Amino acid sequence: MKLSKLGNLTTVLSGFAFKSELFGQTGGMPLVRIRDVVRGKSETNYGGPYEDRYIVQNGDMLIGMDGEFNLARWQGGPALLNQRVCKIRSSSDRLDDGYLFWYLPKALKSIEDKTPYVTVKHLSVRDLADIEIPIPFPDDPRRSLAEQKRIAAILDKADAIRRRRQEAARLADTLIPSVFYEMFGDPVLNRKGWPTRPLGEMLDFMTSGSRGWAAFYANSGRMFLRIQNVGRNRLLLDDVQYVQVEDSAESRRTATQPGDVLVTVTADLGRTAVIPEGFGPAHINQHIVLLRSTQIEPLFLSQFLASPAGQRQFTAKNRAAVKAGLNFDDIKSVRVVTPPRPLQKKFADVYRRIERFSADLVSRETETDTLFNSLVQRAFRGEL
Repeated sequence: MKLSKLGNLTTVLSGFAFKSELFGQTGGMPLVRIRDVVRGKSETNYGGPYEDRYIVQNGDMLIGMDGEFNLARWQGGPALLNQRVCKIRSSSDRLDDGYLFWYLPKALKSIEDKTPYVTVKHLSVRDLADIEIPIPFPDDPRRSLAEQKRIAAILDKADAIRRRRQEAARLADTLIPSVFYEMFGDPVLNRKGWPTRPLGEMLDFMTSGSRGWAAFYANSGRMFLRIQNVGRNRLLLDDVQYVQVEDSAESRRTATQPGDVLVTVTADLGRTAVIPEGFGPAHINQHIVLLRSTQIEPLFLSQFLASPAGQRQFTAKNRAAVKAGLNFDDIKSVRVVTPPRPLQKKFADVYRRIERFSADLVSRETETDTLFNSLVQRAFRGEL
């Protein structure tokens, strides 16, 4: 392997500053802005004149020049290259575009990490030109290009496997709402005629957290669940705070138990989650209401509240003019469809099986990402 600068092997075209007053949602040509690079589609059209050299086609390598320096192969059809997005391609028979594509993420991350802290990081054409890429068999261009194509093909196949696992994990997340609708019908229409009851009539206990917990923040101890830890019928534990607290009436009041349903009552209203078995001691903050009931299956209740039937009621009960918020009476007055308890339990059992399956997919996805990244490192060390 021999290091060569991209400035000697590639051409880079920076996007044009098209006039924003000519932007629209229809007509003209789609416009690739920074936010469009990774998602591969444009929601902005440009209706003015342009030069053909700024047209990008499917398969073109694009890089966002601000922020996280995102890289992707464009898949959105013919479009125009807007400012702060660039197109890069090989201009030499010594460099394969596919090989370049798989090397660039590591190089761009290195540039990002070395950039002094600013609100938004910027990438320049000079930065790209200075990137050094390892070239296999540099003294034999024909053999070198064949080796680069071989490496790129291996990484393409490995990436396809990784993406299939990611898609499987995403599909698993859609199964639970689908099962709910299959078993109970649309609760907004309630064509199956299930009886409905105010939620308050079915609660054994209801409380919310309190303020002042920041004084007890610690690096370990009991989990302190905040609004960012409650999703759509799901606990989100990527960003968890811990607290060290002594036993008291307040700590007991705000402590969770398995089967408790959590509901967010400020900001993003009506997000829900259920405390699972074996979760361990945890407490809630003032933006979360805790619901405890022996009359309704927690996972069924959480999914109902997360469904359009629950969300519409939360929205209707939100009286705040500026900042969203719900009180206890609002929560208690929500009317919940109540199918027979055995059917609710059957849904909960299916839910748990899907969750186990999904967790297995996520762990395999993490393992696949690790293996893929290792494969990329080996590829550019000449070890494949």
